[in-house]
Amino acid sequence: MGFLDTFKKMFSSQEQEDRVSLSRKVQSSPNDPQARQKLGIFLMQQGEVVEGLDQLARSAVLYEKDGFSSKAIAVLRQMQKHDPRNNDFQKWLIRLLAHEGLSSDAQAELRKVASDPTRFTSDEQRLDFFRQTAEFLKKTPLPHLYICDILRSQRKLYEAVNELEKAVPQTTSSGMYAEFSERLRSVVSVAGDDLAVLEPCGFLWLAIGKPEEGFLILDRVAEAESTNGDPGRVETIREVLDAIRGGWDVAAAGVFSFTEAGMKRAEPEPPRAEPPPVHPEPPPSVPAEETAPPTGTTETGYEQEENIVRSALGRLQAKVDEEIGDTDLEARYNLGIAYKEMGLLDEAVTEFRLAMRKPELFVGAGSLLADTLADRSDFDGALAVLDAILVESTGGEEVERDVRYHKAVLLENAGRRDEAQEIFREIQEQAPGYRDVEARLRT
Repeated sequence: MGFLDTFKKMFSSQEQEDRVSLSRKVQSSPNDPQARQKLGIFLMQQGEVVEGLDQLARSAVLYEKDGFSSKAIAVLRQMQKHDPRNNDFQKWLIRLLAHEGLSSDAQAELRKVASDPTRFTSDEQRLDFFRQTAEFLKKTPLPHLYICDILRSQRKLYEAVNELEKAVPQTTSSGMYAEFSERLRSVVSVAGDDLAVLEPCGFLWLAIGKPEEGFLILDRVAEAESTNGDPGRVETIREVLDAIRGGWDVAAAGVFSFTEAGMKRAEPEPPRAEPPPVHPEPPPSVPAEETAPPTGTTETGYEQEENIVRSALGRLQAKVDEEIGDTDLEARYNLGIAYKEMGLLDEAVTEFRLAMRKPELFVGAGSLLADTLADRSDFDGALAVLDAILVESTGGEEVERDVRYHKAVLLENAGRRDEAQEIFREIQEQAPGYRDVEARLRT
């Protein structure tokens, strides 16, 4: 088509008539979201993106105001196709998805933002985005975990720990322990011998039901305080540790330091109200047909549901392979984490193996792959992955030490304590005070 033909098409009478007609509908009914949506789509088709997005945004506002959030979501997705990197649109979409109870979709959108390092021009913009989304996503720890990542990279470890403290209730309710543990281990590794950071980290491990990790850190803090601290604090630490080992619930108390724990335990317990007397009544007679087992719960029924779930999962994986393929390994890495959180270990293994092809993800994806294989009780496979990392990684001495520590922990979990102790001794000789190696050697 030549330039003259294109020019004529742009100003054809039919298109002018459509524009005028749609504009008149909007002018006569400015609060009609459907009219604005049609005008916005028309303008986008004509290449007038800014004007079209404006009309679509107004349409989404009206749909949401009228209580049609699902229609507003559909409009926002149309807008994203033309302006995919607009953070305001993305934030709006996440809020609406959360409002509609579509938490999985909202988290997927949040993961998409987190996996794009070029989306924001500064860490402050990124922090602001995740802090605002934390207000919408009350049931997931993801916003706090992503904030923790940023603060840890800035070496703001106290603030990073504070974000993990905020994430504890959502972590325990959602079961996203792996992602939480990954962040907590990273903070501990960076903290070194900073007791002010290590102390709350120990309580965080206890709060998510990992006492073996928590006591290793807290015993280390207690030992350091007994050498350098005042007698009163040492006594408080001893009493708190004894109480925790005796069954005192750190998570229920909501404390993340020895001082908080001591104050909480010193508070008087509220008086227990006497329950009202109960007068038992004879159970009503139930017809025989009402006591029969419900239909649809036979073994065949369960097998059908399992087949449906597997079929849906197969379609999802086919869609991922089609749309992502092997090009976006960062997305495959995040997908592997999501699979692992859902307990789909076989699928997670596949994704982590793909993600390891990217040099920047080789160590991180490999470590998660080893953990996933260990979760499947395939300790030999997990150890083989870590051995491969040790051979091929170019991350330097610090990365090698981290991986060897990881290997020793897996050996310990597999019951091969002698091999684990040998690695721990080597690490202790090379880097005294590294993590909890000294405590592990004592125990």
